[in-house]
Amino acid sequence: MTALFQARLQLDERLTPAELAGFETVFSELLDAAATAHLRDGGGDWLIEALFTDPPAEDAVAALLAPVFADCGLTPVPVAITPLAQRDWLAENRAAFPPRRIGRFWIYGSHVETPPPPTSWPLLVEAAQAFGSGTHPTTEGCLRAAEAILRRDRRLRWRALDMGCGSAILGLGLLKARPGTMLVAADNDILAVTTAAENARINHLPPLRVKAVLSQGYADPAVRRCAPYDLIFANILAGPLCGMARDQMAALAPHGWLVLSGILNQQAVMVERRYAPPGRGSRRG
Repeated sequence: MTALFQARLQLDERLTPAELAGFETVFSELLDAAATAHLRDGGGDWLIEALFTDPPAEDAVAALLAPVFADCGLTPVPVAITPLAQRDWLAENRAAFPPRRIGRFWIYGSHVETPPPPTSWPLLVEAAQAFGSGTHPTTEGCLRAAEAILRRDRRLRWRALDMGCGSAILGLGLLKARPGTMLVAADNDILAVTTAAENARINHLPPLRVKAVLSQGYADPAVRRCAPYDLIFANILAGPLCGMARDQMAALAPHGWLVLSGILNQQAVMVERRYAPPGRGSRRG
């Protein structure tokens, strides 16, 4: 278990954001705090809180804060430094991310010891990943849409694109469900592309069936070269979805499936008009 210490500094409510930043910089940059935050207390004053793995010396804190107080025209006030109760942060984090059953998809982290249910499609995705671990409602909705599509369309070999892939949980989930799939996972963030490739590796998916590509939409030739796609996932935002509508429709195979997500209710009609011109059907989920 990790012991942590909390420093709390109460400041005048009239301080500007720039002045607050000066105090926070002392904790984060000069005192190497593990984390800092500022918030209003019940009376309106500002509170700056900082966490440390080793408690800083009170005289050192006072000396570093003194010029900041002077610049703000304030009289120095003491900083309260107290130990926090020891907690097993790793265990608590893991408990917050149990395996998720989404239809037949079984999304789990490496800490999970429970075997996947029979007939499920297990996919290992670490909960700490910033690019999608199955907990967001849009991700769950896309996975449920994928399962519904697979019930209706019984083909075993799919050519699929996960556009704006993040962790590639959607595309890799399809590959788990249909091992004959050829997947392109594209994102404009290199860390997402690296994460997608690593997730394919830890799930023991054949490298020749997964191509992780750094691409701004359909700009990279590899994304266009692998078209047409039988299934395209695009769990992004309404603006980018509208901007790439023509490219997406051009990349979609006849009778192909397009799963769009990340759309607010008030944006649905706008997106639908870009993707479903008169005479072409669509379905909201």
